[in-house]
Amino acid sequence: MKIPFIQKIIRKHYNHFDEDEKRNVTIFLILELMMMFVIGTWAFGFVYLEMWEMFWLVIFTWIGYTLLFIGTALWGMPFKIGRSLALMLALVITGVPPIYYGMDTMITVHLVFVPLATILMFSRKEKKEFFIYLGLFFMAFLFVIGWNLFRGPIFDVPAETFHIFNTIVTLDSMFISLYFAYFFFTQNAEYKDLLATEREKSDRLLLSLFPDSIAGKLRDSNQSIADSFENVTILFADIVGFTRYASNMPPGELVAMLDEIFSEFDALADKYGVEKIKTIGDSYLAVCGLPVPNENHCQSIANMALEINQVIKEKYTAKYNLTLRIGIHTGHAVAGVIGNKKFVYDIWGDCVNIASRFEACGHPEKIHITEDVKNVLGDAYVYEDGGEIAIKGKGMMHSYYLLERKEKKTTSSSINVSQEIIKGLHT
Repeated sequence: MKIPFIQKIIRKHYNHFDEDEKRNVTIFLILELMMMFVIGTWAFGFVYLEMWEMFWLVIFTWIGYTLLFIGTALWGMPFKIGRSLALMLALVITGVPPIYYGMDTMITVHLVFVPLATILMFSRKEKKEFFIYLGLFFMAFLFVIGWNLFRGPIFDVPAETFHIFNTIVTLDSMFISLYFAYFFFTQNAEYKDLLATEREKSDRLLLSLFPDSIAGKLRDSNQSIADSFENVTILFADIVGFTRYASNMPPGELVAMLDEIFSEFDALADKYGVEKIKTIGDSYLAVCGLPVPNENHCQSIANMALEINQVIKEKYTAKYNLTLRIGIHTGHAVAGVIGNKKFVYDIWGDCVNIASRFEACGHPEKIHITEDVKNVLGDAYVYEDGGEIAIKGKGMMHSYYLLERKEKKTTSSSINVSQEIIKGLHT
């Protein structure tokens, strides 16, 4: 519940408070205003009923709440002091009337509102203080009950005013109850909205770190996530001579450069349906075919790699004087989420290691691929033989360089047919 002038008071005097404390100050100020209004109406009622003993008590309490509100609004009275004084005044205005007139009058229902107000004005960090106040109020209520049992009321309510008196008390009790109902309703709505907003932020954060299907599993389960995929294609890209850049560029410029380049890679990954796994320093790791299988995983990675090379040559070779090596392999891999802190979605297996090795053994501005990748891609691309390379644990492997995608050429027969159709249209 945000009231502009109260928010202005909080910003002026209590801006150093945390959110819970600001909420307590807001409730405190609203309750003071409510009590000033309710007690002010009581004063007129008691004048009308000529119940002067109650009138002076009400005036004393009304002045007390007014001074508290002014002190808080204008001078930033220490909140805990103001709260204590307000609760003491509430105890006086609810506890003394039953001693005056007995517990047969409706005024005793006001005793219920003090604990409710107490709940609203204490934060979760103030459990000890809350229970101390609650204990004091409980003892005060026992005193009121004991007084009425053993001593009886000090004043008798005249029979002719009893009904009017109870009507006034009932009406203001309804007003206070409606306020509390409205307050709890709006607070509940605010907390639901806040919860929904925080859930949305959490979802966006998860989706920025993990694939959609993995983010859903993390939300809905605490179990470990691990899957095996038979057909995936891995891409490793690495900036050549990055150590030279790191030693010669200021840190801010270096990070800005990496962010600019890898953001381009991210956009291409989205374009081709490729899943970015992570960046490791100046290296970029991506995969296609997991966590959602894709029958064109190898083609998607190949097309992304070709466009990455094109983007680097057109935009960044001249700007930063840098080049890129890319390695690609296709095969089997395992993917999952590991760790309890700073966990990430990662991939493992020979496929990953071979792609990394092919990147390291490649040449700048070239896409180094395995024979398995060439076999999957087929005749739709142009290759250059890369010779044999030694892979730890695998021995010698034949390699190729992916140069470009073949352009689809229109056959002469198709051209002739098209020309005949055009001639027919003109005749």
